[in-house]
Amino acid sequence: MTLITKNVSIKTKMSLLMMISSFLLLIMISSIIIVAETYTTQTSLENELCVLANSLSSSSRQSLVLKQYEEIETLFNSLIHQDNIRAAYLFDHNGTPVAEYLQRQNSNFVLEALQSDFRAAHRPFWTDSTTEHPFSRFDRFSLFSPVFYNNKHVGTLYLLSDLKSFYGHISGVFFGVILSLILMVVVSWFLSGRLHRPVTKPLLNLVGLMGNVSDHNDYSIRAQKVSDDEIGTLVEGFNHMLAQIELHQINLAEHQKYLEQTVFDRTAELRAAVSALEQARQQADSANEAKSHFLSRMTHELRTPLIGVLGMNELLTRTDLNVQQKELVGTVQKSGEHLLHLISDVLDFSRIEAGKLQLESSEFDLGGVFRDVYDLLSPNAFEKGLKFDLALPVETDLMVHADRTRLSQILMNLIGNAIKFTPSGSILLGLSCFESGTGMGTFVFEMTDSGIGMSEEVKQQVFDVFYQVDGTGSGARSGTGLGLAIVKQFVELMDGKLELFSVPDEGTRFQVTVELPLVERSQMIGRGL
Repeated sequence: MTLITKNVSIKTKMSLLMMISSFLLLIMISSIIIVAETYTTQTSLENELCVLANSLSSSSRQSLVLKQYEEIETLFNSLIHQDNIRAAYLFDHNGTPVAEYLQRQNSNFVLEALQSDFRAAHRPFWTDSTTEHPFSRFDRFSLFSPVFYNNKHVGTLYLLSDLKSFYGHISGVFFGVILSLILMVVVSWFLSGRLHRPVTKPLLNLVGLMGNVSDHNDYSIRAQKVSDDEIGTLVEGFNHMLAQIELHQINLAEHQKYLEQTVFDRTAELRAAVSALEQARQQADSANEAKSHFLSRMTHELRTPLIGVLGMNELLTRTDLNVQQKELVGTVQKSGEHLLHLISDVLDFSRIEAGKLQLESSEFDLGGVFRDVYDLLSPNAFEKGLKFDLALPVETDLMVHADRTRLSQILMNLIGNAIKFTPSGSILLGLSCFESGTGMGTFVFEMTDSGIGMSEEVKQQVFDVFYQVDGTGSGARSGTGLGLAIVKQFVELMDGKLELFSVPDEGTRFQVTVELPLVERSQMIGRGL
């Protein structure tokens, strides 16, 4: 029912509801009438048959006692005027039939009824029973009625009646009910079209108003209230809702205008700020470019006379000097080399920052680079009292294609950093190599020291440009703060990875992983330290 009425209008629903209600009510009334008529008609038929039986018993009992059976036959022949009586029998007190009446029409019906009623199990009903025994079937009614004379049982009367008149009467009643139902449907449809208007018309008007509001977004219109019932309350609520929406729309429009003006003002301010920032960025880029150009020019100009000074100082060391003179010349040589290293760092950083530093690939022995760097810086470690070890694979004939100068700078900066921040203890420079693919090798450089270590805060900033950490314990800071920043830039240019592991007061380990083209495979590739 829900699926049928789901998409129909409320007008149709109301009409269907009224028709169905009327139909069900009439069905209930008709059912009661049919049941009552059936019961009344059946009871009346049974009573008529009992009255007929009593009348026949009173008229035939004296003849039965006197055995005047011809008179009984004459009496039974009068039953021909009773259309519903199909058979009659009179039995004496021994159960012997002494008179009968049979209607010849529809003999099959009579035969079946007699066979059913005169079964052996029913024999006591017509021999010695002193009470009436009625039998009711869907198509007939039969009765065994005892006959008394002077309060003595002298016989039994049997009557068989069909239910033709009964069904005729019930059919008439049923036809009247069907006709009433048809008439009710017509009348209900006619009346429902008028009776539902006080309910459906305001609702349909409200639905139309809602469609108009939805189509035109006009919240100023209102529904007309025509009653003070629930529908009137619904109309008032709908009008109140429209008023609230209209007020909200007005406030929203005003707020939208405010937002548009605010966005316009903020956009103008943002454009001005962006323009100012763009000018500042251009100025900063120009200043940065000028700075990089200045550093590059200055460091280049400083390197030239400094190299001349170092060259002359080295020639001076080859002359005959006394001990004090040799110490002074050695100090000049170390200071000059340190200054040259700082100038080189500044020059390399300025080139990296300007994007002008290019890696130059050449064929060289990687193990030889480690040994050369170790030989160059180990005296500095030994002079400080540190233990400095170099750990290379057993086979160190590792010929690769790479930038030898930049790899040397990475190692020198890492070793110099370890020597600087290790007051006592040991440092270890190690190399491991693994086969990475056809013609390629994965190389891992490790610089481990037992120095002062780093906190988490320091590890987050140690690769920043110009960041310096006091490694002497005196609070003094030395160097430019470019060493580790340059190492990081060189490793990234080689598409490698730089990792830092450090614990305060326990030491630090730098690990560089790079892939380099192999010139000649070592016999020990795949073995670590």
